[in-house]
Amino acid sequence: MILKSTPTTLLIVSLCAQIGLSSQMVNSAEEPLAFVNTLPTTVVSAQRFSEVDMQIASRVQLINAEDITNSGATDLVQLLRKEANLNFRSTSGNSAQSEISMGGFGENSGQRVLILLDGHRLNTADLGQINWLSIPLGLIKSVEVIQGGQSALYGNNAVGGVIKINTRRPSEEIFGQVQTSLGSFDSYNGRFALTGAVGGLGYSFHAEHDETDGYRENSQYKANGAGLKLDWTPSDRFTAYGSLNRVRGEYGLPGPLTRAEFKADRQQSTQMDNNGDEDVLYLRGGVGLSISDELMLSLDGGYTDRELNSEYYYDNIFYPYYYLEQSYEIFSFSPSFTFENEQVSVMFGVDYYDDVVTATSNDLYSTSEYGYTRETLAAFSSFVWRISEDWSLAGSLRVEDTETRGNNAGVDSLVLDDDEYAWSLGLIRFVGNSSRIYGTLRRFYRYPATDEVIDVFSGSLPVINFELDPETGHEVELGGDTVYGALTLGGRMFYQSMNDEIIYDSSVGTFGANVNLDETERLGADLIASYQISETIDASLTYTWLHAEIATGAYEGSEVPLVPKHKLRLQLEYDPWDTMRLTAGASYTDDVHVGGDFANTSNDLGGYLLLDLGVCYALTDDVDCYATVDNLLDKEYISTAFGPDALYPGVGRSGRVGLLWKF
Repeated sequence: MILKSTPTTLLIVSLCAQIGLSSQMVNSAEEPLAFVNTLPTTVVSAQRFSEVDMQIASRVQLINAEDITNSGATDLVQLLRKEANLNFRSTSGNSAQSEISMGGFGENSGQRVLILLDGHRLNTADLGQINWLSIPLGLIKSVEVIQGGQSALYGNNAVGGVIKINTRRPSEEIFGQVQTSLGSFDSYNGRFALTGAVGGLGYSFHAEHDETDGYRENSQYKANGAGLKLDWTPSDRFTAYGSLNRVRGEYGLPGPLTRAEFKADRQQSTQMDNNGDEDVLYLRGGVGLSISDELMLSLDGGYTDRELNSEYYYDNIFYPYYYLEQSYEIFSFSPSFTFENEQVSVMFGVDYYDDVVTATSNDLYSTSEYGYTRETLAAFSSFVWRISEDWSLAGSLRVEDTETRGNNAGVDSLVLDDDEYAWSLGLIRFVGNSSRIYGTLRRFYRYPATDEVIDVFSGSLPVINFELDPETGHEVELGGDTVYGALTLGGRMFYQSMNDEIIYDSSVGTFGANVNLDETERLGADLIASYQISETIDASLTYTWLHAEIATGAYEGSEVPLVPKHKLRLQLEYDPWDTMRLTAGASYTDDVHVGGDFANTSNDLGGYLLLDLGVCYALTDDVDCYATVDNLLDKEYISTAFGPDALYPGVGRSGRVGLLWKF
C-alpha cells in the first residue's frame, strides 16, 4: 500500500522542515534553558520521546511501581479501577474480559481507548477485547493514563484516551519478585518476575498463573502466561531488544440474566455450557541508534498470533449450537527519527500495521469461512518547544491511510479505502516552581472496526457497508496542576464535538445495523486531589463529571447509554507503624441508560457505591503480606446491560490474602 500525496502529507513535510530549521536556531543559543519543577512526576514518555516532566498539554496520571505494590492488585483492571478511577464493564465478572471506558463512551468503549505495552499496540482491528491478564504486572515499572483524544500522536483508537504500560529496564542490580494470593470463589494467583544484566546484555523473565471459579455459575477462568525479553547495549550509541510472550486461557461465558432472574439469584447462569479459550503469542523487537548526541533513530516491530475459540449452546430446536474459531495475525513496523536538546524535541516517524483476521463458524447445519484484513500506513510528526522557563509549546500532526478488505474462501469482496488526519496544539504556562496551567486543541479520528464495517452474514460474500464513515471530532481542553504544602491538586475541563459516532441500532433493517450518528457532544471535568493530613494519614480524591449527549438526528437530546455522569473515588491510607499500611476506599458510579437505549426510554441501571478495605504488613524488609476486601457490603449492582432485560451482574463481596517477596 502506498501513502497518498494528500495536502495533509505535504503539511507534515512542511512542518518537519520548519521545525528542523527552528531547532538549528535554538541550538545556537548561548546557554540552554534550565527547568526547575517540583510538581509530581506524572509523565514518563507520553510524547513518545524523552522530555522534561509535565511538558505535555494533557491530563496525565502516573501510577508507579510503589503504587502497584501498595494497591494489592493482582491484575491491571483492579489497579486502574482503584488508582485511576477508571470505569470497567464486564459480561463475565472476570478481569481478563473487561471493557474499559474513558472520555464518556458507552457501547464498544474499548475501541476508543488505545492500550500500549512498551510502545506496542495491543488493540486489534476488530471488536475483540484485549486480555488484561496477558500484561505482566510483576514487571510493570509505571502506567500512564493519558486523557483526551490523542490520535495525532498515536493514531486509531486513541479517542477517549491512552493507557501506556512501561515495563522495567534491566540493570546489573538484579530485581525480582514472587507473589502468590488466594481469594474468594476459589481464586488463585501466582506470579514470578526477574530482571538483571550481565555486561551489555539485559534480561527480563516473567511467569503467571491465574484461576478462579468465578462469582457466577459458568464464569470460571484459568490462564497461564510467560515471557522473556533480552536487551543488548554493546555501546552508548546502539541498543537492541527482542521479546517473546505467550498466554493461554480458558473461560466460561455465563451470559445475561433477565431482571426476574437477577432478582431471584444474581449468581446463576442460564447458559451453563457456553465457553471459550484463547492462545496468544507476542513477538516484539527493535533497535535504537544514536547518530549524534542529539539525533536518534529507532526501529520497532512486532508480530501477534492470536487464536480464539467460542462455543455456544441454545435451547432452540432449530438453532441448538454455534461454534466460532477466530485467528488473528498482526504485523507492525514503526521507524522514527528524534532530535532533542535542552530546548526542543522533534520526532518524525511512520507507523505501519497489517491486521489479518480469519474465522470459521459452524451451526450444525452449515460451515462458513470468512475473513477480513486491514492495512494501515501513517506518517506523523511531533514537537515540544521549551520557549522559556515559563512557557512551553507542543504540537503533533498525523496523516493515515487504511484499506479494509472482506473475503470468503480466499475471494475478496469490494475494498474500503479511508484517509484521515489528526492534529494537536497545546501551550503550557508554568507558574513558579510548583504550578502549571495548560490549554490544548485537537482533531481526532477512529476507523470503524472491521466487524463494524463488514457484514459476514449477508449473501455468499462478506458485504462492506460503504455508508459507514470513520468517527472524527475536535476537542478543547483546559487544565492545571499545583502543589501547596501538603495539598496536591490537578484538574481539567474539556469539550468534545464528534461527527459520525458509530453505534449499533437494532431498529435498522431486519437484524439491526451499525450506523453513524450525526453529531454527539461531551462536556466534562476531572479532578484529582491528595492531602497529607498528618505524618501517618493520607487522603486522595478522584472525581469525574461527564455529560455525553446526542446533539442532532433522530435521537437528539438523548444521553449516550452506558455513560455515568458522576464517577468518584475516595481513599484513605493510614500508616500506624513503619511496617503497616491500612487503606479504605469508596467508589461511586452514577446510574446509566442500558446499552442500545438511544431514545432513553428503558429503565436505567441505578447508581451504586462500593467500599473496599486493605491491609499490608511488612514481615521483613523483603517480604510483605496483605489482605483486601472488595465490595465490602456485598452491594447488588449491574456491571453492564444491553437492553432492558439482558443484565450482567457485578461481582459481590470478595476477599483475598497474599504474600509478596521482593529481592
